[in-house]
Amino acid sequence: MSTVQIISEIKKLPQVQRRKVYRFVDEQLHREENCRDNEAANRALEEPGENIPWSEARKRLGWA
Repeated sequence: MSTVQIISEIKKLPQVQRRKVYRFVDEQLHREENCRDNEAANRALEEPGENIPWSEARKRLGWA
C-alpha cells in the first residue's frame, strides 16, 4: 500500500478515529525520537570525546 493510499484511507475514517490515528502516529514519533536522544546521550556519556571551550561550542551551535 502506498503512502497516498494510506492517507486516502485515513481521510475516509470518521473524525474521532482519524484523531486516534494521528495521536498514535505522534506518540510513536515522540517515542522514537526519545529513544534516539537517549542513545545519543548514552554514547556521549560513554565516549566524552575532546574537551571544547564554551566559546567554541557556542560558535558551533550558532549561538555566538
